[in-house]
Amino acid sequence: MHDSSARVRQSIGKIVDLKLVVGLVAMLTGVRVPLVAKRGAGFVSGMLLWTMPAIGDPVADVAAPVAIIRAAGCLIPTPQGIVMGINRVLGKLQLPMGRHTSGEDPRQTAARETWEETGIEVNVDTLLFTLDENRVHLYLCAPKSPIVDYSLLQSRDKWEVSKVVVLDPHTMRNFDGAIVTNPWRFPETRVLLKMLFPSVRD
Repeated sequence: MHDSSARVRQSIGKIVDLKLVVGLVAMLTGVRVPLVAKRGAGFVSGMLLWTMPAIGDPVADVAAPVAIIRAAGCLIPTPQGIVMGINRVLGKLQLPMGRHTSGEDPRQTAARETWEETGIEVNVDTLLFTLDENRVHLYLCAPKSPIVDYSLLQSRDKWEVSKVVVLDPHTMRNFDGAIVTNPWRFPETRVLLKMLFPSVRD
């Protein structure tokens, strides 16, 4: 997964194609949903509406209707996989994301929550998706410094995340080759990640 962020952008450009989006809806829900794509595209997965802004659009971050931000987080691609956490209470895989604090920009929320849950300081880049009528933001993020030793990654918030993993969503293997058997907190996340990323074992 050389130049992981660039590959994410290329993959999203393909996913935003309306036919692929509607196909993904059908795959996830069994229901075909008519959609209209302008700046980006949206699709319904379970009870969540995901909206994809047009990548590279300088106004993508403000294209969606104004809403009260509830949470924000990061999708962090690395050469070894995608950085995720295992929820301490639920024992389920989740992307680093958390509650928005009053006075924060959603990008600040994403960076703070990512640091708390993974110990990684990130640069927050493109807005990838919004959920819950634009109240939850997910950004493409990159570590400020190269990750030298993945085994040293650990959450600063042990109440929320018990373990940090760097996961290949295709093989469900951690960076060290160990198979991760934990279920996904939101199963549709794996479907998206498999579409966004080639397997690191390819």
